[in-house]
Amino acid sequence: MDSAAEIRDSKRTKEYINMLSSVADSEYRIPTRCPCGGSIIHEVRGKDDYDTLPGKRFFTCKNYEADGFHYRQPWVIGVEEQIERLTKRLEEVEVVINWVPEVNNHIQRLEAEVDNLTGQVYNLSMQVEVLEKLCFD
Repeated sequence: MDSAAEIRDSKRTKEYINMLSSVADSEYRIPTRCPCGGSIIHEVRGKDDYDTLPGKRFFTCKNYEADGFHYRQPWVIGVEEQIERLTKRLEEVEVVINWVPEVNNHIQRLEAEVDNLTGQVYNLSMQVEVLEKLCFD
């Protein structure tokens, strides 16, 4: 094999490995689309595979092939990851909600300070008017 062919082959191999790692890293939560662009279907393995269970559920790419470029994620794992994500978001929202009364109190204090400053500005403008009359009349 010549050096140009080896370089092309190594580039293709590197791209293949990068794509596999990208697909593996992106399998988190409930998938909505496969990296190949295919839609995700809800697959249930038939009852023939199990004696007592109704079947194992998967989120599967409709173009699924066992080549590593398509999703086939167990339903339980996707749902658990989604619940963990939503729980984290709920905790963040709870922190914000608990902070709202403090912000409202701060806003009320600032509004009172603005009212006070508005009164002071009015008083200063009146004093300036009096001084102008004294100086220029």
